[in-house]
Amino acid sequence: MTTEGVDGKNPVFQERLWPSLGMWIFAFIMTTSLGIAYGRAYGNNLGLIVAISTTAVVALGLIVNTPLVQIDELNFRVGRARLPLKYVGKIQKLDEQQSRRARSIDANSNAHFQLRGGIKGTVIVEVTDPQDPHPYWQVSSRKPDLLIAALSNAKNI
Repeated sequence: MTTEGVDGKNPVFQERLWPSLGMWIFAFIMTTSLGIAYGRAYGNNLGLIVAISTTAVVALGLIVNTPLVQIDELNFRVGRARLPLKYVGKIQKLDEQQSRRARSIDANSNAHFQLRGGIKGTVIVEVTDPQDPHPYWQVSSRKPDLLIAALSNAKNI
């Protein structure tokens, strides 16, 4: 039985990589500016409609596209990508400086990255599947210690 592309039924860890407060503020300022521009050009009523509707659409887009980091009895899932637990190798927690180097000058171009601005720490998970083109995954996490503990426990079950 293959479990490729299937999530397990018992998540042991879940974390949403929500956008930072700065991203929300930036989105609000940009959509409000658009509403003001339309208001000056076509009238205040249309400007208000444009500001409210674009703010709602952008907020919905940010929410819908917020990746989920999840560990269940079958997989380590980050966004749409799934790594079966049997292919999880070494796990390493990186601090802010190590994370910056690992995603820039020390990065492997074949690695799978799920990084979120505003989240300083990351976790690197080695991929041991010989068929997988990604040597490791680098994932942002606000709770890296919990992620590592849950991934280590799930891997050993």
